[in-house]
Amino acid sequence: MEHNPQLVSSEVAALWSAYMQNSMAFCIVQHFSQVNEDPDHTDIIQSALSNCNLVVNEVKQIFEKENHGLPIGFTHEDVNLKAGRLYSDLFAMRYIKYMAAAGTAAAAALLEVLARRDVRDIFSKTSQGFMQLYNDSCDLLLKKGAFVRSPTIPPMEKAEYLQDDSFLSGLIGRHRPLTVLELAHISKNTETNSIGRTFVAGFSQTAQSPEVRKFMERGTEIAAKHETVFREILIKDGVPLPSTWDSTITQSIDSPFSDKLMMFHTNSLSVLSIAGYGAAIGASLRKDIGGNYIRLVSEVLDYADDGVKLMIDNRWFEQPPQNVDREALRKRRD
Repeated sequence: MEHNPQLVSSEVAALWSAYMQNSMAFCIVQHFSQVNEDPDHTDIIQSALSNCNLVVNEVKQIFEKENHGLPIGFTHEDVNLKAGRLYSDLFAMRYIKYMAAAGTAAAAALLEVLARRDVRDIFSKTSQGFMQLYNDSCDLLLKKGAFVRSPTIPPMEKAEYLQDDSFLSGLIGRHRPLTVLELAHISKNTETNSIGRTFVAGFSQTAQSPEVRKFMERGTEIAAKHETVFREILIKDGVPLPSTWDSTITQSIDSPFSDKLMMFHTNSLSVLSIAGYGAAIGASLRKDIGGNYIRLVSEVLDYADDGVKLMIDNRWFEQPPQNVDREALRKRRD
């Protein structure tokens, strides 16, 4: 007897989120494709477009098959392909690398909560596609000498067990050297803020709404502040600072993207930042570092909350699928 189960909540959530993120990313990469002048980037940009388009189309097929409402997401109305260049080709490649890494991680994490084979197939293909895109973009950035590397440390002489809890350090006073795990998270979060800062700086320059421009300016300041916090930790520990590649933003004030897309993307970057800080807290045994992350998470949460309110005020925030409001149904009968 053939078993045809309905989509469960976790599968709807995964599909809905994938549609929203990939329809947005497709618009952004379309702009990159339109203004790209580096022939070395062409294949990778086309691969990014194909991956995003594959996810959007496959989610659409399942939702239509299940008579489930399709998200509004982002369309050609959210990207202006006639707009001039806003970011450099190098930044476009850094973004695609970052997007591919986030897509790979998200797809792999979602597999754990998926039961239906057709849904698992989508995210398995997505994970493989974005992993290949990530490797290709890494190879190109390395070839161009533009890959942002983590700091280096001397090789460990021998493995040993800890003798006391001084390894944990306190919030103040002398701290033991950073571990490689702590360094890895600091480096990753520094680069995340660098990419986010560049993006929102471009958004603040081109947004139509004064409120959105002001919100983006605030985001630029927060990202710059967080980068400074991470760099100061490295400086105090005597760790060589990782290389940075602040990509050029042009003087264009003609936005390639709708304010709705820019707000959604900024909110997505905030969510990724919060997730990255959360993972770093779990990997950071020095209490002063954990304290820094907790403080920074609180600031990003406040910023993201204000962003959602701004999106709701402008009717840009698309409501995710939710359970039936039984109380509202009962009131309709009264």
